[in-house]
Amino acid sequence: MNAEYYAGKWNDHSIVFALGKKQTLLFDGNVIAEGKPLSTGLTGDDPTEAGSIIRTLYDGRNCFCIAAKPLETSYDKKTKTYSSEYYGHKIEGNSQKMNYSLFVNGEEKDKKEAVIGGGFSILGSEEDENGKRIMAVFEPSGLSYTCRFYAEAENVRMVPCQKQGGELIPINPSDGDGFAAGFLLGLGINL
Repeated sequence: MNAEYYAGKWNDHSIVFALGKKQTLLFDGNVIAEGKPLSTGLTGDDPTEAGSIIRTLYDGRNCFCIAAKPLETSYDKKTKTYSSEYYGHKIEGNSQKMNYSLFVNGEEKDKKEAVIGGGFSILGSEEDENGKRIMAVFEPSGLSYTCRFYAEAENVRMVPCQKQGGELIPINPSDGDGFAAGFLLGLGINL
C-alpha cells in the first residue's frame, strides 16, 4: 500500500505532507505550502520562527523533512563549488569523482555517492550540543546539480500514514512505536 500522507512531530508541532491532485504541506493543521503532484517536495515558512523553513523532499517512496534556516549560496564555476558562510564558518559543497561532499571550515563532514540520473541527496555535519547541524541538499538540475545549504538544521522523522475515519494511522505499526501513539491519533486534522 502506498502512503498518501507522511506525518512527523517536531518541537510539539505536527507536520503533514499530503499527496493527491496536488502536494500539500501542513504545519499544525494549517497549509504552509502547496505544489504540483509530481514535484520532489515542498518548502514553507516555519510559523514559529522568522527566517526558518520547513522543507520536505519526496522521492516517490519516502518523505524526508528538514526544519532549518536556509543560507544564501553562491557558485564558483571555476572550482565547481557551492559555498556559504554562517557565523564565521565556511560551508562548501561539490561533486567530484561521482561523490557529493559537504565541507565545513575545510573539513569534510559528509560524503555520499551521487545518484546518476536520480534524485536528491542530503548531507549533514555532526549535531552540535543543541542537536542541530549544517545540512546540504544536492538536487539534479538538467545535466548538472544544484546545492542548497541549511544551518541550525534538524531532521524531522516522517512516518507513512493512511487516513482512517479522519485520523492518520501509520501504515507499518512499528513506525508508531513511541511516536504515533498520542500524536497521530490526536491530530484533529481534517484532510
